[in-house]
Amino acid sequence: MSRASLLIAAVLIGFGTYLYLNYATNEIGYMSAYAYISIGVIACVVFLFLCIGAIRENVCCTVTFIVFMILGIIAQAVLAFLLTNGDHNVGSNLANILDEAWENELKSAGAMSIYESSFECCGRASPQDYIVNDRLPPATCFANGDSKVVENLIAIGCRAKVEHFVTDLLHIFNCLAWVLIVLELIITFIGCGLCNSIRNDRRRSFY
Repeated sequence: MSRASLLIAAVLIGFGTYLYLNYATNEIGYMSAYAYISIGVIACVVFLFLCIGAIRENVCCTVTFIVFMILGIIAQAVLAFLLTNGDHNVGSNLANILDEAWENELKSAGAMSIYESSFECCGRASPQDYIVNDRLPPATCFANGDSKVVENLIAIGCRAKVEHFVTDLLHIFNCLAWVLIVLELIITFIGCGLCNSIRNDRRRSFY
């Protein structure tokens, strides 16, 4: 169970790092990335106390672990609650990376191509974005890259596609965060049992 929790913690840290490096463009974006990283780091720290307490069979250390675990769970629950309730707002803010890409596209053609190819979309909001700027939609705006057939033009804008993609990712990792918290609660109860067992063994040793 501890290994599974550490694995989930590592995944959350990795996801937060991924958001920070690829999507964070404003305060909300950075805060959401830090929140996922913090949830994972807190879990790793409290599990470190668990290992030390279990190895040394030290009541004081185990109690310290339990206290830190409870405080960590409270902090994680607050972060997870904020992330879960604000996932659509966070997803919208993280999708602002498309605004920067579109501005770059207007300056130098090709900046949007990676998004249009990956998400099968066209322009920021629609292919009309190119037309109003006196440009024809590039080949990446057409299905299979075939710009010779007008019917192949993709009508969906990239911002909506990216926002939907990021929001779905947030849903998945928010669920992982809650799973991690539940596992930590279970391990906390186990830690309480361990602490009680160590105390009883110490008392028996005096007789």
